[in-house]
Amino acid sequence: MSKRRVRWMGGLLAIMALVLVAERAWAIYYSLGPSKDEWGLKYEVAVEDAGADMVTVKLTLLDEGRLKPIHSVSLSVLDKQNSTPNSQRYTVVGRLEFKTTADGTRVGEIRLRKDQVDLANLQVLTQRVDGKFQARGAAYYDIPLAKHLNESGSPAVASPLPPASGKVKK
Repeated sequence: MSKRRVRWMGGLLAIMALVLVAERAWAIYYSLGPSKDEWGLKYEVAVEDAGADMVTVKLTLLDEGRLKPIHSVSLSVLDKQNSTPNSQRYTVVGRLEFKTTADGTRVGEIRLRKDQVDLANLQVLTQRVDGKFQARGAAYYDIPLAKHLNESGSPAVASPLPPASGKVKK
């Protein structure tokens, strides 16, 4: 009887250990809603033409504001085919690698196809908001690129690719 109880307890402990390890591995993110001051985040976004069908997205972080320290910034594009009205799915294009300039600002850039610019977001990921650790998961703040297209001064960036057949439907 005692051997049976020892096996049962050993199995229960193994299951509990797996659950605790798996809980740490699950990525839980929640969106930070709009804020009057954009969470104190000060940044500049530039979308520059980079050739035939590509653009370069450049993000300059002037001040991390209430999201300090920022863990990472990634570029994601809305996946229209797999999204529904109730849930939106994004495809992550890549993560911006930041370099610190002489004046202390951080600059990161990444390339993106022109036809994806209108659906793209920069996601700023942090684990602290207002200096407090977020125990329920990491928080992210979206910066839509479409908002910054008019500021870039490059109307060619926002224009879609021409049709492959060369004929334009009206």
